[in-house]
Amino acid sequence: MTSQVRKVRLDNGATLVMERSEHVRSVSVGVWVKVGSSIETPALSGMSHFIEHMTFKGTENRSSVELATVLESLGGDLNAFTDREVTCYHSTVLSEDVDVALDVLSDLTLRPIFPKKEMEREKKVLLQELSMIDEAPDEQAQELFFGKIWKGHSLGQPVIGTKYNIENFDRKTAHKFFKQYYHPENMVISVAGNIDTDSLIAKCEVLFKVKDKWKAPAQAQVKPPVVYHPTFTKATTATDQLHLIVGFEGLSIHDRQRFDALVLNFYLGGGMSSRLFQEIREKAALAYTVDCDFIPYSEAGVCAIYLALQPKTLDRCLNILGKEIKAVCKKPISAETLAMVKNQIKGAVILSSELIEAKQESLGRNEVCFGRHVTTDEILSEINNVTVEKVQKVAQRIFVPEKETTVTLSRVKPKTKKVSIFL
Repeated sequence: MTSQVRKVRLDNGATLVMERSEHVRSVSVGVWVKVGSSIETPALSGMSHFIEHMTFKGTENRSSVELATVLESLGGDLNAFTDREVTCYHSTVLSEDVDVALDVLSDLTLRPIFPKKEMEREKKVLLQELSMIDEAPDEQAQELFFGKIWKGHSLGQPVIGTKYNIENFDRKTAHKFFKQYYHPENMVISVAGNIDTDSLIAKCEVLFKVKDKWKAPAQAQVKPPVVYHPTFTKATTATDQLHLIVGFEGLSIHDRQRFDALVLNFYLGGGMSSRLFQEIREKAALAYTVDCDFIPYSEAGVCAIYLALQPKTLDRCLNILGKEIKAVCKKPISAETLAMVKNQIKGAVILSSELIEAKQESLGRNEVCFGRHVTTDEILSEINNVTVEKVQKVAQRIFVPEKETTVTLSRVKPKTKKVSIFL
């Protein structure tokens, strides 16, 4: 039951990372393209997500129906997602079907044809997806939050884009964007499962081979700095609940304190045992949803606390939030609490490391973010090195009153002039 990681740079320019697990009978494959909403201009906002959808509408070798059925007919799956910094196409299949999965994924990422008729049809699907987001107040609040804190920067743009952009994207613009970013040199292929690595390398060399040379787009070479803008926003939506986000400038994925922040995040909002869940939901019964997320990106990060509550309980929730935030900044948490939180995180890390989909995602994300494989033991070591003093220091760094951002979304705007946990 051994597990080995191997990394090679293919002749076609792609980076291939593989982890062989002999005890499983399946394989998870991901093709990670270094493109997302954070590199888009306002006029192209949503293009990365649009292209992700359009690749499934037909390739040089397969129709949209064939793409939808070829892996499912083998008991496997095929899917994709776009976020702010990466687009990923992924599949999980039986080990004997890995060649088919690679073939399909190479088709999607290198040989889509963008049929005009399908493009107009898919726009309607995307507009429906946009409507779903508009009707989900938690997602509305999140998009409003990102748009405010990173105002004027592409990192703050919604991944799906705007209604106007979706309606006006054309085949020529989409194809040009695709050619700029969808090239093996801008891709990471990650594979985990019961594989023969030598055979896999040879297969990828053939399937992901392209004739044209690639030059990184100018806008990808020079990015403006990400500037955090603290703000207070009250918006309305058709819901009786009040949706609240209290946020602060966070840490990037490369920050040396990121594991301290991870522990702090789990302490405050990492599940039912977390401090905020216990104090706000279980003891005070003031909110059903209590989430705390530390979201890191390559050049910036954010801490966001989300609550769904009745408007009349807003002040009480803010008081509890303020009390808990001030407490973790003023006094170190107990060694016993720290040990419990560490065990929670380490358990989650170890359990996920035994799932091939999680292995594949870890391989791909770490190669995109750090350019190397990050082992489970390395992560566990970093978590073990977190101390109560480090947790307090990172809390003091993040929870700065001048960096507080609050967003409220409800049918009626709160009467208070300012919503803050520091009042």
